[in-house]
Amino acid sequence: MPENAALQKLLQENEQLFMETLFRSWFPFVCKTIYRIVQDTATAEDLAQDVFIKIWNRRAELQDVYFKAYLHKAAINMALDYVDKQKRRGVHMELGEQHEPVQAENPGAGMNLRQTTQHIQQAVDRLPEKCREIFILSRYEELSYKEIAATLNISVKTVENQMVTALKKLRISLQDYLQVTILFIAGAALYPLLLQC
Repeated sequence: MPENAALQKLLQENEQLFMETLFRSWFPFVCKTIYRIVQDTATAEDLAQDVFIKIWNRRAELQDVYFKAYLHKAAINMALDYVDKQKRRGVHMELGEQHEPVQAENPGAGMNLRQTTQHIQQAVDRLPEKCREIFILSRYEELSYKEIAATLNISVKTVENQMVTALKKLRISLQDYLQVTILFIAGAALYPLLLQC
């Protein structure tokens, strides 16, 4: 994958090439992230393309962003928006000829999932850069510590130490929030490994 600094340089020098490089390098990652929520390959691919269209339209706002975290956040938001729309559409279809409004079962679940995801993403964004990069490779891209070490040209021990630091910081940052919301995300399986420290 291109280094973040290299992508930023490319963005400044050649927007078209930047977008082509970003798409080619990160489209599978965005697809996989979305698929975990929508559970449909074709839908995930369509939504992933929409993510990159939005990024192109907002390219002037991309200075100084960390692209892995930015793409992951954009993919999660796109998938959750889709799920929300599908739920609303399902409720409307079930109404049929009825005139009385019918409330969706557990209407707060989608919002709780969205809020929890946003809190976790914000906590990840606040991690030190190297710590954040290693955490993303481990938890979002599901690379082993050995694979991360090879990718970043560092030792496995360094990866282990950085992950301990990342998980400790995230636990501290999220402990109060997760105590309240953990029941709502137990079945979502978005971040089950976050609690393994």
